[in-house]
Amino acid sequence: MMKWSLEDIHLPLKFNWKIARNETLFKTNLLVRLKVDELEGLGEVAFNIRYGEDSEKLKHEFEHFSHDFPQDIESVEEVMEFCAQKELSSSLRFGIESAFVHYLAVASGKSVHELLGMPSVTSLKTSFSLPIMPIGELDEFIKKHGLERFQSLKLKVNHENAIESFNQLAKNYKGKIRVDANESWSDPDQVLHFLEKIKKLDSLEFLEQPLKADLHDESLDLKKYSPVMIFADESLTTQNITEYYSDRFHGVNIKLMKSGSYLKAIRQLREARKLGLKTMIGCMIETTLGISSAMNIAYGADYLDLDGCLLIEKDPFNFILEEKGRLFRADLH
Repeated sequence: MMKWSLEDIHLPLKFNWKIARNETLFKTNLLVRLKVDELEGLGEVAFNIRYGEDSEKLKHEFEHFSHDFPQDIESVEEVMEFCAQKELSSSLRFGIESAFVHYLAVASGKSVHELLGMPSVTSLKTSFSLPIMPIGELDEFIKKHGLERFQSLKLKVNHENAIESFNQLAKNYKGKIRVDANESWSDPDQVLHFLEKIKKLDSLEFLEQPLKADLHDESLDLKKYSPVMIFADESLTTQNITEYYSDRFHGVNIKLMKSGSYLKAIRQLREARKLGLKTMIGCMIETTLGISSAMNIAYGADYLDLDGCLLIEKDPFNFILEEKGRLFRADLH
């Protein structure tokens, strides 16, 4: 008999995590457990208020899901169809699907990537994200956390500090810089002004979600005139990737917690590549359970931003190790 349960994971962070829309010193995620006799599968739920998700809402959804879950379901597709019928939030859908897939892996003796039909990824290079902070603290932050070991850093900005923060970081950091605005700007001219004013433009690898997701026409204009690649993040959740995205962006940031499914995320990756879009696998603040899940679909992605577990003070699972800016699966290290 399948027994589903849900519990909190309390995650103090190593530093104040400030982005354009909020800040926090801790994160609370959810852990989905599926037990079938002595076998168990786990799935992480890293919900995000940006998408209308919160703990109380997801626990309410899960209660209805677990109460009504049919015991004769055998496939991932059936699980996802049932979740769709229940209209579950994306991050919860992924946590449930993940737990089911991980249970199937244990039961079958196969790895998750084998079940998904994806090539194996046992290690990868990731960027590391810097939260918004006073300009004068950037250099010390990099030294304190040894961030020179990463080949690229993602700089969180808002419209007020973007120019000064980038210029300060580019002054002393030799690697590539990815700027993540989290929808900070409301006008393409503001973004272009930022790009004109920053020094060392060649250090800027790409600009992620500079405009609000509902600025559809403005995004068309920005792509037309931008001297750097523009990536979609908040603009992409569960949607199929169509010419809408290739018209407005150079690349897309695909996250399991947004797509709500291994299978959906894999489909989005394939759709993006067919349209000539660059692909990035990203994450929320997640434990190594969630990051190891993202590694299952990471093969062939152009960029990887899977540092969520590195922001946590003490990871409860330790499925992933980091060394010199590279992530390794702990059981293979």
